[in-house]
Amino acid sequence: MTHRRAGMQQIAYDTKNSQSLVITVIGGGNAAHALAALLPYKGITTRLWAPFADEAQQLNQGLNEQGYIHAEFAEHNPIHGAIQGRPQIVSANAAEVIPGSDIVLVPLPSFAYRDLFSQIKPYLKPGMMIGVSPGQGGVDWVAREILGSLYDEVVLFAIMPMPFNCRISEYGKRVEVQELKRAYRVACHPESASDRVCTLNNLFFGQSEPCGNLLTASLYPINAVIHPARLYQLAKDYEDNQPLQANPLFYEQMTDEATALMDSVNQELLAIAAALKQAHIPCGELPHIADFLANYVYQEPSQCLTSFFRDNPAYKGFGTPFIPIEGGWRPDFSNRYFTEDIPLGLCLYRGLAELAAVATPTIDKIIEWAQTHMEKSYLVEGQLIGKDIKETHAPQRFGINTLTKLREFYT
Repeated sequence: MTHRRAGMQQIAYDTKNSQSLVITVIGGGNAAHALAALLPYKGITTRLWAPFADEAQQLNQGLNEQGYIHAEFAEHNPIHGAIQGRPQIVSANAAEVIPGSDIVLVPLPSFAYRDLFSQIKPYLKPGMMIGVSPGQGGVDWVAREILGSLYDEVVLFAIMPMPFNCRISEYGKRVEVQELKRAYRVACHPESASDRVCTLNNLFFGQSEPCGNLLTASLYPINAVIHPARLYQLAKDYEDNQPLQANPLFYEQMTDEATALMDSVNQELLAIAAALKQAHIPCGELPHIADFLANYVYQEPSQCLTSFFRDNPAYKGFGTPFIPIEGGWRPDFSNRYFTEDIPLGLCLYRGLAELAAVATPTIDKIIEWAQTHMEKSYLVEGQLIGKDIKETHAPQRFGINTLTKLREFYT
């Protein structure tokens, strides 16, 4: 599975001149709305491919009525107040927007990768760039499986973290941006394109630096460290016949117990990365989540992780994915904090740990708790061999079942 990239074609455009770029944004959700305002505001020719349900129709209706997407950035952001932008075209048909694009930006969750790459494959050309945010969950394994030899003819990069915390307030017309992140780390395949990609990401969003290959992105401590640990702390004692009595804010009422669990998951992740490096499998330097978020992304003075989540304005107003039922609340086990962060996050970590012979008791505990309530089977008697392994993004799902095969993928 060794990849050769001799003479890969590069699309000719000036990375310092935004007006030379044509970017297609995929999706019609919160981040797509923010991008549909921000990128045209910066003078970048922007297209929107919204293939889900009637999103393209709704977006076009809003644009016809208002003339633009309005993004309202909270006052503490480097860009603040109102900005407005209008995409060149919004379509549900990939053939109308992907051809002729220099860059495809994908602000979508990991579970969308497979369908996404299948649908855009016919329109990709050598040298095109595909940017995924936050680009975790083994995006490169999925892309290689779907794109085949074309995988080595495009540039695939991951932007970490997701640039925005935002919510649509009026579909097709207005989005509220609580947070535009201050700084980014970008993983890239091939790594030789990293400087070019970081120049572009700096143009789009802000301070950017390379962090290595896309295995590094999959190991970065972001969502799959935060969300499952917090949910486990909140709902570990939940039973079907015993509703939870409280529905706290997810971040503003963060607890020391939850952040201690995050730290434990993070330490196991760092041990996995160390073992992979010992086996000569390349992955970049991984930070601790507290250092990455507080000191790098938000560039705030270092503080304890619990206080960071409680006090940071980026995390204000976010609820917990609980559903009201008679007598209290129950976790929404269909929420993406479960359906994405467990099979495509923690199970990916656990699969790498199994290859590297690293013990992960905290990760195991959270997976075993979640899979019971999700009615899934991932871990069985301490091994990742459950019947639902095919739904995960563990490396074993892609036939990467030895350290040798993992090493070959990245060399």
